[in-house]
Amino acid sequence: MPPSSDPLSRELADTLEGLRRIIDAKAPSAPETIEPDAQAGPGVQLPLWPESRRAAPNVIFRSALFPATNFQNGRPFVKNQLLASVGGTTVYFTGERFDQSDLDVYLEILNFARQHPLGTECTFSAYSLLKALGRSTGYSDHKWLHSVLIRLRGGTLDITDRKKRYFGGLIGPGIKDEITRYYRVAINTEFAKLFGFGMWSSIDRDQRRRIGRNMTAKALHAYYSTHAACSAHSFEKLAALVGLNNPNKRQQRATLIRAHMLLASEQICFLRSYTVSPDRRTITVALTPTRSQARHLGRKAFIARGRRSRDGVDGRRTG
Repeated sequence: MPPSSDPLSRELADTLEGLRRIIDAKAPSAPETIEPDAQAGPGVQLPLWPESRRAAPNVIFRSALFPATNFQNGRPFVKNQLLASVGGTTVYFTGERFDQSDLDVYLEILNFARQHPLGTECTFSAYSLLKALGRSTGYSDHKWLHSVLIRLRGGTLDITDRKKRYFGGLIGPGIKDEITRYYRVAINTEFAKLFGFGMWSSIDRDQRRRIGRNMTAKALHAYYSTHAACSAHSFEKLAALVGLNNPNKRQQRATLIRAHMLLASEQICFLRSYTVSPDRRTITVALTPTRSQARHLGRKAFIARGRRSRDGVDGRRTG
């Protein structure tokens, strides 16, 4: 068929041919893979804590969301269950219960996500996440990791922290390239509100790794890391916060004391000391403060000294 002599038709044909060439030039010559570098879009960014630490909102560490429980007989599925918590927060949970190994994975995902604005997908390889956890990288480990991601995605939280309320999952929908084993996972933008007003804490990554498989010690390490100084805690309250479900109170107390012994050992050096009350109902710990906690304690001491200097010896205000 001879080419049309209509100038408009020729111009349209040239335009279509140009578009076809552009599309062909950009078409991938191999199956698409997920690249390690995610594009950062506009949004709120998590605090940039040091690489040597892992961080989460206080409500994560100050509740029984990630209990020190070994679900040997299968994980229970709960619906709108109220979890033990402190610090003026309430936590309800629906889904398959988490544990401390799930928290390890979640903290690594947050560590990847802190480099990107929330709402954009952070990208990581299964290999890099498993290595960051100090785990092996065989088939069973990859299978375990994927099951944890599914569980974290499926769990639904309803958290009220002071005047903020968050309901939803800890991570958003994700995608995995089965060839490269790269994941793309997004953290819900609304989740950033739980980091607001300094209501988050970080934990020492190497200390947590050295704790090993003592899940009670891991849970206590996370909880105490949210404090600059601690008052006495009842064993009953600590057992609820770390999710110990042993009905034998004496065994609960023994488990908690062993965990404190480990945290105060030369191997971990997290606690300077701990003291059990004479009636064996409470325990008080002396923490080894981080630099930021030491500054916080210093500011509190400075304010206290200022108040004392304004008051008389008998407690009445001078002047």
